[in-house]
Amino acid sequence: MLFLIAFLLTVRYAASSSVETTAWTSAPNFRGTWDLLVSCVLTLTICVWSALHLNVPTEDSTLAQRNLRRTRWILLGIFAPELVVSTAFAQYLTARWLRREILEDLKYRKAEGAKLNTPPEQQLQEWGITQCYFAVMGGITIQAGEGFDGSPRLSLTPEGVRLLSFLGRLPWISESQVRDKSKADGLAKSIVCLQAGWMLLQIIARLIQQLPVTLLEINTIGHVLCALVLYLLWWSKPLEVKDPALISREDWMDPFLSLMWMCSPISSSKDGITEMRCMAYIPQSQRRVASVPTITVDQDDAVSGSALSPHETHFSIGSIAARDPRKFIGPLGDFRVGSHESSPSPSPFDHHVSYMIREKELKTAPEHEIFFTLQEPHHGLQHSRKYCRRALQDCLRHDPLSPFAIQRWRLACTLIDDLYNQCQDRPSYMDFYFTTSTLGIFVGEPKYIDRYIPDFIGLSYIGQTGVHKDRLKSALSFAAAAYGALHVAAWNEYFPTRTERILWILSSMAIGSSGIFLWLYFLAKESIESLDVFATRFRSNKVLSIIGRFVLGLFILARIYLVVEAFVSLRRVPIAVFQTPEWSNFLPHL
Repeated sequence: MLFLIAFLLTVRYAASSSVETTAWTSAPNFRGTWDLLVSCVLTLTICVWSALHLNVPTEDSTLAQRNLRRTRWILLGIFAPELVVSTAFAQYLTARWLRREILEDLKYRKAEGAKLNTPPEQQLQEWGITQCYFAVMGGITIQAGEGFDGSPRLSLTPEGVRLLSFLGRLPWISESQVRDKSKADGLAKSIVCLQAGWMLLQIIARLIQQLPVTLLEINTIGHVLCALVLYLLWWSKPLEVKDPALISREDWMDPFLSLMWMCSPISSSKDGITEMRCMAYIPQSQRRVASVPTITVDQDDAVSGSALSPHETHFSIGSIAARDPRKFIGPLGDFRVGSHESSPSPSPFDHHVSYMIREKELKTAPEHEIFFTLQEPHHGLQHSRKYCRRALQDCLRHDPLSPFAIQRWRLACTLIDDLYNQCQDRPSYMDFYFTTSTLGIFVGEPKYIDRYIPDFIGLSYIGQTGVHKDRLKSALSFAAAAYGALHVAAWNEYFPTRTERILWILSSMAIGSSGIFLWLYFLAKESIESLDVFATRFRSNKVLSIIGRFVLGLFILARIYLVVEAFVSLRRVPIAVFQTPEWSNFLPHL
């Protein structure tokens, strides 16, 4: 074979009498449609794919399910990148809050000394931002086992980790252990950043040399900028963690797990009422031998002429009950949220509500009367005799009281005094863990544990972070305004038809202008209470709600059009689109 090739080369050389030669030749200063398409699609794909740092999947998830979840988020990143950015922003705020709170606990214990019967090295743990992100993404699970609704493993939420840190029981999770589980690669991130930077540099060079830019490149740049923001927000978050860290079930964990279960929505019945809802906390100084409750009449048989009495409730920060005070307090006769002479007006910002109710003696739910025979003076959690949420008319179905529920109650009673005493030593945290009311003192109901931590926790989620519920919405609106403004800037570029230009301008202006309006609205809503009242009335009005859904549908169509038109417009573009910038113009020379 080698001899044959040598023979052919010899014959070819002999046949060529004269050969035209030239010196160094530069590459052609043009690009093709395929080059443009591949460059944009490749940049778009790797930016969206690599920037996604999803939470830990469920324990029983399959490879196909995990790939499907990632595909859905990629599509969301293509059509609504600002929604992904707002999700990353929420996780960043939560991780930063958790780290700050853990450092505050560490500072307090070093200054005051540990008061709990726990190992000193566990009380003096310090977590970095990577460990906090690991907790935010559902990376810490507890071996629950029997008695917790068939859930062998439960995920700790950031609020659950915060509770353990507050009580000196922060889990043993080292930063090296978290990094070992992460699939993050600094080199891969650097390559993606270089590719994104190269794309930005090309667009800037084309604009400087007044070369046309395609709509696909403009759309890609929008996603590149969002991807860079995601990298900044998720830089310390572990990537592609499949198996969470498992905390084995030990004797000291049972009271913590029971308390967190009773407070969390995972323990709620069909009517959405948690096991902790009707449990009033009795401080040690107020406990005495309780008398047998007097069960009189149902609501339907009560005297209708009873007078209205003022009441107040100050919900704990992050409590699920604060989202709907009526659902927590219940329809006690004539219920009216509002101000009265002896209390300030209701404020959604500090979770304080004032209301008037027509007091009536209630008949407790039959399956909960057993608590009155089990309760003893030393129990800190006692079924309320003044207020029983499950006895009201809207609670028609009641789950039978299982032995496991009674056991959880007994275990929670052994821990609740420690939590209350810690809050008394650090009064600023009383609002985090207890709901105070004229109906009694109740334990707050944050979501401490769950079966898994979803990637998208909602735009109104604040948890115990203290961030206003509209902060995430304002961040989303600002990102949408920037996304729309970028596409509006392309109004003077070439479009195949006049109709396509008009639709592009209308779609981008609708997204951009609505983003600016909503951004200013949510910023104002954080400090103007009347706007919050207006929003509540807007949601309750069916006609306005239908109009709002219709407008939302138009915005979705506008987003789809921008992405589709970016590809469709490549069917006819100016010739100068395929000309590449003269990079020598940007280099220093004589």
